[in-house]
Amino acid sequence: MQERNYRTALYEKYVSVQVPEWAEDSTESSAVWCAAALSRLRGWLPPDKDTKCLELGCGSGRLLRALRGVGYSDVRGVDLGPQAVGLARSAGFQITQAGLREYLLESHEDFDLIAAFDVIEHCGKDEVLEVLRLIWERLNPGGILILQTPNALSPWAAPYRYRDLTHELMFSPECMLSTLQLTGFGGIEIREVRPYVHGIKSAGRRLLWQLIRPGCALWGFAENGSANGDVYSRNMMVRAIKQGAF
Repeated sequence: MQERNYRTALYEKYVSVQVPEWAEDSTESSAVWCAAALSRLRGWLPPDKDTKCLELGCGSGRLLRALRGVGYSDVRGVDLGPQAVGLARSAGFQITQAGLREYLLESHEDFDLIAAFDVIEHCGKDEVLEVLRLIWERLNPGGILILQTPNALSPWAAPYRYRDLTHELMFSPECMLSTLQLTGFGGIEIREVRPYVHGIKSAGRRLLWQLIRPGCALWGFAENGSANGDVYSRNMMVRAIKQGAF
């Protein structure tokens, strides 16, 4: 991504000032996060456990840990922040410290799965098109891209958008679909990131979500005659496939 001074300043201390929970991860909290991620990714991951997997913006390596935990043997990550890279390396992962654009431009490896959780919202509009095209180039035919990114349709979109100084943009599911199609992807599926049940408290949250969620659809219908799709959680997950030639 293009050099911007505020990015450098924040990424240098990203764990300390933005996500201290990465450094405080307990075995239990890590296990819950991994189980939740795998549940939300059901049916999207390649069946071959020898698949080459890359996570862009891997942070402390939570997703890499989840993939390794279910048997994927070739998992690696890229991140710009030195604190995050240190945490991921200490967990035993092969991590490259680099900007995403620079890594994708310079890499000569192709992958079967590329994931980017909470990453593309940090790109500007021109940057995100270039990054998605570079990802397309680094995927093998039929390769899978999985994204997690804030959802502009959520009632909590604005505070989520502005919780991080380096957030540049936000997608609605409709915009996400068209952007991925523009950059050569097909087979696109979008899911909500709903509360994951792992105890009584989370079960109560899930029940409340199921009760509140129809109100989002009703709100949209009352305003403009449309429910605006069916993805209302503050984050959304997206699966896209490299199909044919770009």
